[in-house]
Amino acid sequence: MPEVKTTLAVVLPTWNDGAALRETLVAFDALSPDVREQLELVVADGGSDDGTLQILGEHMGLVQVAHSQSDRGVYDAMNRAVGWSCAPWVWIMGSGDLPDSPGLQHALATLRSSPKDRGHAWKVEALPPVEAGVPATFVPEWGAKLRWRNTMHHQGVIVPRNWLLEHPFDIQYKVLGDYAWMLDRWQSGHNVVCHPKETLARVAATGLSRQFNKSLYLEEWRMKRTRLAGYSLWVQPFWLWAKWAFKQVSKARRSLGSSTPQ
Repeated sequence: MPEVKTTLAVVLPTWNDGAALRETLVAFDALSPDVREQLELVVADGGSDDGTLQILGEHMGLVQVAHSQSDRGVYDAMNRAVGWSCAPWVWIMGSGDLPDSPGLQHALATLRSSPKDRGHAWKVEALPPVEAGVPATFVPEWGAKLRWRNTMHHQGVIVPRNWLLEHPFDIQYKVLGDYAWMLDRWQSGHNVVCHPKETLARVAATGLSRQFNKSLYLEEWRMKRTRLAGYSLWVQPFWLWAKWAFKQVSKARRSLGSSTPQ
């Protein structure tokens, strides 16, 4: 039987989130052997002291590369992990995120026949509890809508490794570095093919970008004001304020609903 070459690097940045990391590693370990042998799991730990290293030790047969050292945030960890990887394609997950087995098999088959200058994106499902104002399903859209919101969630996106080596994540951003990267790649003419019918991952509710506080929208404004121009730039302050207000109203409605006697 011919040897199956590693196709896809699965990058897992983590820091003091051992329990969630274990859920992710267990889910990858449960995949079929023919799928696992095509994956290269790379864990970049930011120097955790919560038992993360012991959890990694439990999965030494699954994780090919793991380093634990202080870093300058999640995007610095992602950049380092990409540099440690060898596979030609990269998929960035997070602690608590789970792969969808049929979707991953579809992705691997797609990558085997894909040109090396093209990215791909699949649906992402939100794991419960789903926050107010957040859809249960994220369907990727590669296009002008990126000027207004992040339509490309990194857990559903697989790109050529060389894209990330040539254009690493900007570590000045604490939460929206992946959004900035997607927007930059779209504006520079990179091609990402969307596969809206298949689900690639199920995403935990603890992501930094899902806190929806004022600092998130201030960072989005700081990121966009150096990347957009004309109408799409000048309307952004009003658009961002409207997005923030919508999230607050959605959270208030959910809170009132949950406190209403039945």
